Amino acid sequence: MGGKGGFILLLLVLAVLCHSGHSLTCYTCVASDVCNKTTVCSPNLDACLLVNSEPNVFYHHCWKFDDCNYNFISKALGLRKLEYHCCQQDLCNRNAAARGAGSQALLLSPLLVAAWTLCL
Repeated sequence: MGGKGGFILLLLVLAVLCHSGHSLTCYTCVASDVCNKTTVCSPNLDACLLVNSEPNVFYHHCWKFDDCNYNFISKALGLRKLEYHCCQQDLCNRNAAARGAGSQALLLSPLLVAAWTLCL
């Protein structure tokens, strides 16, 4: 029984070590500020992309992080004026409002802690 258990444990360890890695999940929509459709990105696409172009058209895609620059994105999507955000966490490209709200909360947190400390 001990030999069989050791063999199973060895197979489990090998399976974990040989795992191909985690594939990123991103929102994938066009022309919508808020996007609810998700997809698992192919292994060569290691970033989520959110693009806002004129006139208020939003693109949500899986993207290659090395290609996250204005010139490449502009040429690939055929857009002249755009703002973009690349990120490498699951579902990090939902919408611009959520992204901004998170960073504003991080900026506001130290001020709230300082105010709380002064009141005590």
